[in-house]
Amino acid sequence: MLAADGVVASANQKARSMLGLADGDVGQSVRNVLARTLLAGADGVRLQVESWPGLRALRGETVRNLDVGIHRDGRAIWLSTSAVPVVLAGGACAGAAVTLSDVTLLRTLEQHHEQMIRLVSHDIRNPLTSVHLNAQLLQKALAERGLEREQRFASVVIAAARRLDAMIEELVDSSRVRSGQLRLELRPVAIDRLVPEILARNASALDTSRVRLVLPEGPVLITADIARLERVLISLLVIGLQNCAAGAEVALRVALADDEVRFAVVVPGRTHAADESPSPPSSQLGQLRADGGYGMGLFIARMLVERHGGRLWVEGTPDRWAALHFALPFGGPEGQDPRPTPAA
Repeated sequence: MLAADGVVASANQKARSMLGLADGDVGQSVRNVLARTLLAGADGVRLQVESWPGLRALRGETVRNLDVGIHRDGRAIWLSTSAVPVVLAGGACAGAAVTLSDVTLLRTLEQHHEQMIRLVSHDIRNPLTSVHLNAQLLQKALAERGLEREQRFASVVIAAARRLDAMIEELVDSSRVRSGQLRLELRPVAIDRLVPEILARNASALDTSRVRLVLPEGPVLITADIARLERVLISLLVIGLQNCAAGAEVALRVALADDEVRFAVVVPGRTHAADESPSPPSSQLGQLRADGGYGMGLFIARMLVERHGGRLWVEGTPDRWAALHFALPFGGPEGQDPRPTPAA
């Protein structure tokens, strides 16, 4: 427990051991106590003392299950830390309750898992690159000889190699996102300009002629990581195009609502009529296709959206229509609204 002024009011023996508290530290400022150790966030970057969950709770925040590394005596201890403010009836903060759980072993296992994924992906990419390059050379040679049928076979090999490379990248990214090691490069983004650019950049790999873009009038600004946002959009468009009738058009709609920007990839079903009302929403991510076979794309897209402070959901039924939605706050995960302030 912390008092309102940041003093360690009480700590059980387990908490003292985890934080390295001495008997005399109870009754002392937790800032001074934590200053003796090096703190790190889940991404391994040094964490300032004021960012420790207990002190954040004293400022009115509720923090749940934040991994904090404490480097002491030549080794790192990882603690899953939660903290809630203790609020009196009048609204004043009387202190903060902090709970700790030692997750060092779990963290070590995760690091071994990530290392194994990196090694396996590296070893697979070497022969895969050779297959890809040689298939491209073969395709070119067959084209020069006018062997169109054989050229199509080579194209299938090239497409499969590209897909395998994308799957490897998705596997690596999923590990990085889950471990908190994926850092976002946030900047103001003009959605009304960026989305058409993303479609143009991916025209060779994606049938963008089947994507109908609907944008709101006027500029739309959010704070986001451009590369990660592109990854989310392309993943959802790929799922949408794969799950609609052959040659059918998929709509990509962007709208503003409730201080957030909402994106929707609308997938028509074989019995879909353009003016039908939407089906009741479903929170299940397996509604688009009976086998739920999205691969890693949707999983990573959801995690990237959540890292941006947003949310992802699916609506619809397999036999009629479906829509993949995600929403991002105007201010992004940092909470700073990039929209211009209206003149007084």
